[in-house]
Amino acid sequence: MPQAQTVAVPTRLPLVIEAENRDETTSKDAKLINAYVEKNPRTEEYWIFKRPGLLQYGSTLSGVGRGVYNWQGDIYSIFGSTLYKNGVSVATGLNTANGVYRFSQCLGATPRMQLGNGTATYNYDSGAGLVAMAGVNFPSPAVKGIGYLDGKIYLLNSASEVRGTSGLNDPTDWTDATNTLTAQIEPDSAVFLAKQLVYMLVLSEWSGEVFYDAANPSGQSPLGPVQGAKVNYGCVNGDSVQEIDGNLFWLATNRSSAVQVMMLENLKPLIVSTKPIERLLNDVVDFTSVYSFGLKLEGHRFYGFSLPNDNLTLVYDMSDRMWSQWTDSAGNYFPIVSSTYAVSTGRIVQHATNGKLYNLDYNYDTDDGAVITVDIVTPNFDGGTRRRKQLNIMEFIADQTPGSVLSVRSNDSDYQADKWTNFRQVDLNMKKPILANNGTFMRRAYHFRHQCNAPLRIQAVELQIDIGTL
Repeated sequence: MPQAQTVAVPTRLPLVIEAENRDETTSKDAKLINAYVEKNPRTEEYWIFKRPGLLQYGSTLSGVGRGVYNWQGDIYSIFGSTLYKNGVSVATGLNTANGVYRFSQCLGATPRMQLGNGTATYNYDSGAGLVAMAGVNFPSPAVKGIGYLDGKIYLLNSASEVRGTSGLNDPTDWTDATNTLTAQIEPDSAVFLAKQLVYMLVLSEWSGEVFYDAANPSGQSPLGPVQGAKVNYGCVNGDSVQEIDGNLFWLATNRSSAVQVMMLENLKPLIVSTKPIERLLNDVVDFTSVYSFGLKLEGHRFYGFSLPNDNLTLVYDMSDRMWSQWTDSAGNYFPIVSSTYAVSTGRIVQHATNGKLYNLDYNYDTDDGAVITVDIVTPNFDGGTRRRKQLNIMEFIADQTPGSVLSVRSNDSDYQADKWTNFRQVDLNMKKPILANNGTFMRRAYHFRHQCNAPLRIQAVELQIDIGTL
């Protein structure tokens, strides 16, 4: 049959991949696992990078991971019921009833760190050690989130009362009963107290209310509502809230919508979850357990959240506005529950269960020795026509890296699980990595897998195709 000339310029299969699942599972359609997409602003070209790896930081500690924080250049972490400073125990007996702790800090003659998990709240300093916050007017129990604004520490209880400390930079003094303000723009229960820029944000079940320091006279709360700044989305779980460069992210919902991913920038709400991501969230029936983290590295800002009961971690790159899925070496959810950063130590993340902190960086090609599996599943490709095509050669446009091998398989039957071909391997260290004799197809999806201790950066695959008449 007549065919196009084999010497024609090959068709380029772009690898701008993010979730395109047609339903509430990840078994069909395009997806990107353990990688992210980066756009070159000069050439407008996209590349796929392997996600950063992990290397253990410090010694192995004992207990479930419950938070990590940089205070005054020291790394504080909670494992089990113990607070550690640079890996050395400084306090025991912390409440373990409500997951991951949130942290804050204040100035003053005695600088102190605050930490709370929505059931118990503490102050810590090197002199007094760990002291539980309490008192007649203390908002007990306070929901998660601790706000510091203009010398005052603010906490929020489930009755939507925002209470502040009495004096400046003294988180032990809650005697002023008048420093109380109720968030009541909607009659829903409070979930989390967040801060954006110079504003305090009360996130409730279905809505958000914004306050600022109105410098009110004594005898009332210094805070006042920001008129017209209502957020029409609440928070599904306070453990989903993260702040990255002044932007807030959380799993949001209201009375008229299912769960979505919200970004609040300069008090302006923006839904960043795509329709495929929301289909995945629609399949989640248990939001009672959520982990989240925020990361900044090499020009990228990542918001990630895990739903451990559904074995799923989704990561949003706010720099390139793309989604991907991250897993551990066994293909389960990415078990990171908290993150922090210090100039001397770099990015530090905390594991959910194994008692370890890790440095996270591009320089690590494994997760502390365990292989990171990158999976790139393409959309169905038909070259703009359903005529039968003969694929003679595939050429891979990727970095030439020693030890970097790509496994390739295909599916001509709309992702049916038993219709995938066997993997064939391509050595990406070759100057011209190719696969020859790739058969014929009308419509085809590809699965590219990188499973070796080497970096990966890949742009596209060029397809030398002859097109038939039928």
